[in-house]
Amino acid sequence: MNKKRLKDLLFSNSFIIMVILGIIMIIIISVTENILFRHLYNSTIKGSIASISRYYNNGIKYLEFHSSNYEEILSETLDEAYSNYKKNNRQNIFSIPEIKFLKEKQIIKNVNYYIIDKNGIIIETDYTNDLGLNLSLRVPEYWRNLKKKLENDKKFIGKISFEVKTNNPRIYGYKVMENGNIFEVGLLLNEKNIPNFLKDISVIKFNFIEGIYTYNNSYIPFSSDYPLLDNEEKDIFSKLKYSDGEIKDYIIKEKSDGKKVYIYFKWRPSGDEKSFNFAALTKVEINFSDIVKVKNYLIYISMLVIGGFILIFAMVIGYNSRKVEKPLIRLIKNIENGKVEEVETNVLEIDTLIKYYSHLVTTLSKKISEEENELLNLKKKFEMIEKEKELLYDMALKDDLTKLFNKKGSIKVFQKIISNKESFCVIYISLDNYKSVLEQHGKNEANEMILELVGIIKKTIRDRDFVFRIGEEEFLIVLRYLNLEITQKILKRLVDFVKKFNITTDKVYKISISYGLLEYSGQDIESIFIDSKKRMKEMKDKKKELLRRLKNND
Repeated sequence: MNKKRLKDLLFSNSFIIMVILGIIMIIIISVTENILFRHLYNSTIKGSIASISRYYNNGIKYLEFHSSNYEEILSETLDEAYSNYKKNNRQNIFSIPEIKFLKEKQIIKNVNYYIIDKNGIIIETDYTNDLGLNLSLRVPEYWRNLKKKLENDKKFIGKISFEVKTNNPRIYGYKVMENGNIFEVGLLLNEKNIPNFLKDISVIKFNFIEGIYTYNNSYIPFSSDYPLLDNEEKDIFSKLKYSDGEIKDYIIKEKSDGKKVYIYFKWRPSGDEKSFNFAALTKVEINFSDIVKVKNYLIYISMLVIGGFILIFAMVIGYNSRKVEKPLIRLIKNIENGKVEEVETNVLEIDTLIKYYSHLVTTLSKKISEEENELLNLKKKFEMIEKEKELLYDMALKDDLTKLFNKKGSIKVFQKIISNKESFCVIYISLDNYKSVLEQHGKNEANEMILELVGIIKKTIRDRDFVFRIGEEEFLIVLRYLNLEITQKILKRLVDFVKKFNITTDKVYKISISYGLLEYSGQDIESIFIDSKKRMKEMKDKKKELLRRLKNND
């Protein structure tokens, strides 16, 4: 037979009803707050997109104005350059005075010519970065429109655009040659004189927007401060349609349970403005974490208030119950809580039980206290042993000066990322002049140069990447989840940072490095070290050979 407590018999039904009502109220409050949050969420996204759309369309008007200022000069330059080209006068192909004047005034940086074959491939140019570029693949729609315009007019002056590889502002003119190829002239404009609204989009301030980043069709950012797109984001952009003028097609991606929202869309000028040969792949980062916190706080506060009412009701029940169950309830609670308290109930059996219970609890408490002290001492000893193990582990795997993993530590990392089947590239770096600085200026300057180089490397790579000091003057960088092409760009940025340091520093030394680049393709760990070091040595040998030749020439 199931026995029930007196308190349960008297008050259980009322207490259950209060709990059910409290749960219903919490559910109603949670649903209401989620509806309000979703309304704010949707309105923020729509408002952000509308603001960016207005900003882009206003920016095109300024770009249209600047384009008109260069069209007449470009038309004259195109005719003059084509005439000189036909005369085989490539040395003075751009001989009109206006071009020289604009260069001197730093209005334009450079002017270049291009020969484009019928398939859209640049087969000749004085701007070697674009040689071999296939316009029909890079900008297919613009290439089709250009061919149509040249079929009728044989000459076309475009509007200001941005280079595919560098995003530098340019304006192009085209003329059909006698053999059917296209002669093109491009003015490289000084970006200080051109309003690059795609680079300065951070001026837009809207609720909860944390960042707006723009990229061209080749996923090159319009600002070096913008993060590079990962493969997943590139796939998102590839699925999107272009929005002409007004942004209509976009994809929303949520992270961290809705606290972070990313909006992706592709915008380009509309209507007559389609003669502008560029598009803006835009990524908007919106941070709703503060709103989510407020929403959660409101839910927690509601739960606390409702829980408080239920608690008060329970206290009233307990108070009434104690009036009925006085001596027995007090005794049971003392036993349950392990308290040593002699309660006089005036019942011989119960008072005797309380005395025996008190003696038992006192004895057990003393024994438990002794064992706890012994356990505490053991715990302190174990903690000291663990600290010593951690110290010895760091000493074995880390470099004392830079606090980077040494070669032994790097092997541990390689074993981990290879077992995870990660793709990665490595850069083997040697500090060419370390020994000469050590001999001429001493250990302190040499160590300082090591730390400067480590700082430059850390500034160049991402948090997920690794850098190891595997020798006295040798380092190894591991770039995770990157292919060889992106790694080469990061390596170029590292080299640029080193050059900038050498130009701006007032130290007694300059930093000179040799490096070898290697993409992981299933090699074992030792082969990674050997192959990348071999490539580094090839570069170092070339530099030594170049210095030897220069000395012989002198």
